[in-house]
Amino acid sequence: MSVTSESPTSPPPAYSDDALAAALADPQVRASLAVLAQNAPTLAFLVTAANELLGRSRDIVDNIQGRIEMVRDGVSEADSSQLDQYTQLLKSFGDASPSVQAFLQSPVLQPEVVDVIGRLGQAAVEADQATRGRSERVSPWRLWRELRSDPHAGTTLAFGLAFAKSFGRHQSRGDA
Repeated sequence: MSVTSESPTSPPPAYSDDALAAALADPQVRASLAVLAQNAPTLAFLVTAANELLGRSRDIVDNIQGRIEMVRDGVSEADSSQLDQYTQLLKSFGDASPSVQAFLQSPVLQPEVVDVIGRLGQAAVEADQATRGRSERVSPWRLWRELRSDPHAGTTLAFGLAFAKSFGRHQSRGDA
């Protein structure tokens, strides 16, 4: 058994300014800090989600335990269809695991993508509210007039064209 000079309750040794400056001078440390700062919103989301999951862990464990007890106590013929449904559900979770992993590792959850999708969704709701129940014909002349008079329409059209070009490049390369 080794004995250290520090007790478990003693505060950690203080770092000198020189040691901190030396650590910050290290390119790997700076790169790591930059990655942390860049992904701060995602990290905050993951910490919040983990905290919520841990908060509900008791309910989740109780639910699983109840299902296990139901199976352990025996299932009557009438309940066998429910057991088959649970078995199929568990099998589908196992089959979906690679898909779920691919989704979690894809760029879909990047903060920039989430922000763009949020703005697209808000614009879709506003457009739906503005046009719901209205039957209106749009001629090429009206489209031309809107593009000339409304800078937002031109910006949106430029976004759509840039998106179409980028998506087309990814499609032609066969990117996943």
